[in-house]
Amino acid sequence: MLLSEHVLAQRQKGELVLRNLDNDAKKRAETMALELVAIAKSHLGAPRGELEDALESVAALAKDIKIKAGLTKLLLDQCTFETAPPVSPEELRADLFVRAATARREHGRIDRDALVASVASEHGLEPSGIEHALYADLKASHKLVAIEPISPASLASAFVSGQAQAVLLRAERVVARVVCESPAALRALLRALKFHRLLFTAIRDGDAHVLGIDGPMSLFESGAKYGPRLAMALPALEQAGVLQLEAVIRWGKERERLVFRYTHRASGGATEPPRLPDEVEALRSALVRGDFGLRVKRSDAILTLPGIGTCVPDLELKGKDGRVAYVEVLGFWSRDAVWRRVELAEKGLGARVVFCVSSRLRVSEEVLSGELPAALYVYKGTMSARAVAERAKTLLARPVG
Repeated sequence: MLLSEHVLAQRQKGELVLRNLDNDAKKRAETMALELVAIAKSHLGAPRGELEDALESVAALAKDIKIKAGLTKLLLDQCTFETAPPVSPEELRADLFVRAATARREHGRIDRDALVASVASEHGLEPSGIEHALYADLKASHKLVAIEPISPASLASAFVSGQAQAVLLRAERVVARVVCESPAALRALLRALKFHRLLFTAIRDGDAHVLGIDGPMSLFESGAKYGPRLAMALPALEQAGVLQLEAVIRWGKERERLVFRYTHRASGGATEPPRLPDEVEALRSALVRGDFGLRVKRSDAILTLPGIGTCVPDLELKGKDGRVAYVEVLGFWSRDAVWRRVELAEKGLGARVVFCVSSRLRVSEEVLSGELPAALYVYKGTMSARAVAERAKTLLARPVG
């Protein structure tokens, strides 16, 4: 749930500052949320257009217009609308209109009820449902079929917490300094960043880890997918511990470059690690099924080379002698991510790692040739478990310097 354009912020001396809601504004937001949720519940089964008209009718002060728009957006994100009409509306319209034209040409008039009943019967519809079915491909006609449970208080709270996420959609670069509550919290954070396919560096600085994250505006093809991933990763940063975040953003129609600062302290509680990305889980399953003489499990390791960077492997492959080789899937993240891993390997990461890279990045396996305890596996399409296992076994025979 990303708020996109509904951000309460102002420019101040080259910075973008979020506008905090005072107690009165919070109460007004909760009152609006209460009415909006009630309207949505009362419109189950109704067309989306009717729901949106009803939500639009909720009264709001001029200074609360953005709050109301944001609450409405978040609420609609909780709604499920029908998307697959039982009959193609285009075919239904063509059939009905052709028959109507034929009836008028042959008989000089149209018996509308008889015509509708005949068409409905042939398409397995009730005559009363024809009107909706004719235009079921229009967004406003989609019926509300379900609402994910959300309380008015939670909706108002989501608006407040979603402000920073919306700002990060416009980021060029993010630097986050995080003091994690535990090693498990750090692992969960780094895995969350990888799960969202974010390009990041991680350097340890005392008790903190400084994460450099490329933003959507820094990419040659910006934003459509990477921006939401960056924004959706913010909760993982918040949950890890004490967060100090600074982002360079492009704001407004003129894309003015501003600095955005954000701080947060985790409320505590267990941090659940994200699931493995689909392609990594497919590789893990294939390695487990294969007869490769390797014990396979999800890796809990964080490999750090002080002053150079950090690597977060996805899988751990253990040989019969207890030696371990790790697997990190870089997919088609970026060539820069590959060169960072090459640098780690060349400067003495101290672990055996197979880096899996899509051929779309146009990187040769030869850049990690020789006797280093690391290898590149460049693949087309999907990864081969056998190819990964063979490279891991080769590394297991090499010493780690």
